[in-house]
Amino acid sequence: MSMDLLTAGVQVELDADLELDRQRRAEALKAKLTRMLAQGNGAAAIDQMMSLMLEMERTNDRLAWRVLLANRYRFGRSTEKLSRDELKQLYLVFGGDTAAAETQAELPVPAPAEPEQIDDTSGAAPKSEAESESEDATPAEPADPKKKKRKRVRSIQVAPDVERNERTSLVPEEERVCALCGKEKKSFGCVEHQLITWVPAKIVVEVERREKLACQSCRKDVSVAPRSQAPSVVRRVDASLLAKLVDEKCALALPVDRQRRELARLGLDVPDKTLQSYWGYTTDLLEPIAVATLSEVFGSSIVGADDSHLKTLDKSRKHGVSRAHLWCFVGSSGAVGGPESVAYGYTPSWDATEIIDWFSAIDGFIQCDGYAGYSREIEDDDGETLVAVPADRRLGCGMHIRSKFHAALLAKDGRASIPLKLFADLYKVEDDCKARGLDADARGEERRRRSTPLLNGFDDWIDKLHPKLLPKSPLRRATTYAINQRPFFRRCFDDGRFEIDNGRVERRIRLFAVARRNFLLRAVASVWPSPSPSSTIASRSASSRTATSSMSSARSRLVGPCNVSPSSFRTAGPLSSPPRSAPSKPEAFVGAACCPVGSDIAQTVW
Repeated sequence: MSMDLLTAGVQVELDADLELDRQRRAEALKAKLTRMLAQGNGAAAIDQMMSLMLEMERTNDRLAWRVLLANRYRFGRSTEKLSRDELKQLYLVFGGDTAAAETQAELPVPAPAEPEQIDDTSGAAPKSEAESESEDATPAEPADPKKKKRKRVRSIQVAPDVERNERTSLVPEEERVCALCGKEKKSFGCVEHQLITWVPAKIVVEVERREKLACQSCRKDVSVAPRSQAPSVVRRVDASLLAKLVDEKCALALPVDRQRRELARLGLDVPDKTLQSYWGYTTDLLEPIAVATLSEVFGSSIVGADDSHLKTLDKSRKHGVSRAHLWCFVGSSGAVGGPESVAYGYTPSWDATEIIDWFSAIDGFIQCDGYAGYSREIEDDDGETLVAVPADRRLGCGMHIRSKFHAALLAKDGRASIPLKLFADLYKVEDDCKARGLDADARGEERRRRSTPLLNGFDDWIDKLHPKLLPKSPLRRATTYAINQRPFFRRCFDDGRFEIDNGRVERRIRLFAVARRNFLLRAVASVWPSPSPSSTIASRSASSRTATSSMSSARSRLVGPCNVSPSSFRTAGPLSSPPRSAPSKPEAFVGAACCPVGSDIAQTVW
């Protein structure tokens, strides 16, 4: 481990008391070793000194590794792809040629030989011995290492429904007659040029002047002209501005305060609390859609689940901030490339009691990671023992297993390259199935033929190496995680309907993981009453529930008929309402509300 990682940066003055304590311990050790030498125990003194030095080196290595991880987490790349420099080092460590490492375009990752059960999928007939000998006798022309293949830049794509303003330019009159024969020319097409322009957004105030009439003689009868069209939103702003507010915060990760400043530049100065009330009002209208979508996802045959942390304001905590979690659920029928439905949920902590009612409402297979709360036994109010994710319906995630070995590789353990190569081969099989457009049954058969031997080799390698590893080494943690997830991960290859990882959920989590960088804090926990373990969405007020009736047509367009009855979505307690003295909804409040992806109003409502 490079010592530059520890010595780089600003020099920090050490504490004087710690220095004095260190000096006292050094003097005591010196006196002890001097007595041992005086007594003729020189070998024991040397052994004790060597053990202290080895322990110090181990401690320094552990601290340097923690610093490396912290620097990578704070400033480094988040991708787990291996760079060419990393592949070059692995190639040389496992006996590769130095010249080939410098000139070869693609470096092979060291890995065990492919099992003999894997057949060649290229469809080519096997070569005879004579053909192979003739090919060996003819040397191939060496490729020019300096010549690099140029990457083609993708051209700009404009959707066909984008507004187009066409203008036709005619040929001048003096050029419409043939200069050779004098006859009139005929049009045979146009030369088209496209110029993309940006039309800035603007604020438009729709003013309707309603006439007022009054009797001037008796001054008792007054008439006012009716409104030409009743507003769809009982606010001073139109529904278009509310849709912009929700869409840009949820889909583009723009905080409400940043949107307020943008509106001010366009000429609309809205107070911060007013804009927050607009946000809360809009999410109240979308709340029934979120409940219906969550029920629809839980009724799917396969549900993927994962979570990500969120900083939450909480006055009851020591530093005023607690660690909450936002959960993502993706449901699918199992058809390859079929439609998926997405829903989100919020829990104030990571305790298993917060999610037990969600997962107990799912009757299909559940794909998740190795979070211990999924297998924890919890007693409900009736005394029945529940497990969030039953073992017979649980699916593992290859991405989480692979990430543990990638962390071991970053810890300079070259043996982790072997499972990484095996995972690369597994994903090659998946890419090949996708490229060939195989359905679930054909993909399952292809996995059993090509992926199962790779899995067997992966498990054999882990079983042989695991007992020999140090308990706290990164590679030992990776093998332990793989052993614990083995039955769930192998189940993904038994049926072609299952995916081998939870990537579809991870991609949806990225949406609010990016937004998390834009928001300083996401919620105000002290404003809201403590939810019951099964409370998923807090109802706002009677007025907001009444207002949702005006959105019934919009709900039918966004969600459509729900295949899951309300009784199948279990809740253990009534929906609670916040106190009237609380703000309508904080700017960064994260609720368990969502809309279907690609909806007219917003992709997701938090």
